[in-house]
Amino acid sequence: MTRNQIREIRSHLMQGLQSINGQSIHGVTALENCPDDTDFASQLAQHGLSVAMQRRRVARIREIEAALKRLSHSDYGICDECGEEIGVARLKANPSARLCVNCQAAEDEGLNRRCA
Repeated sequence: MTRNQIREIRSHLMQGLQSINGQSIHGVTALENCPDDTDFASQLAQHGLSVAMQRRRVARIREIEAALKRLSHSDYGICDECGEEIGVARLKANPSARLCVNCQAAEDEGLNRRCA
């Protein structure tokens, strides 16, 4: 990978991190006393959605931070599974990718078989 490509990917990762950090955080709100079951169910659903969104946000921040750390070391762009280089086009599309296209496809196929 060239220095320009590394710079471009680092910039993309930093923009992603800034974007996530710039999103409004509503936090997880406590469930309030509700006059009926419908209101309670609505609040419960909203609470669950808020928790899920916060978890996804934290996971994405960790992915980006891990990619930035790998970028500073020699293991960035190397597939965790097979040890081959991850294509530059894939890294530009998903800079936090840890698997090459073939290993990612194999993992996705394995997940799809378990879900069926």
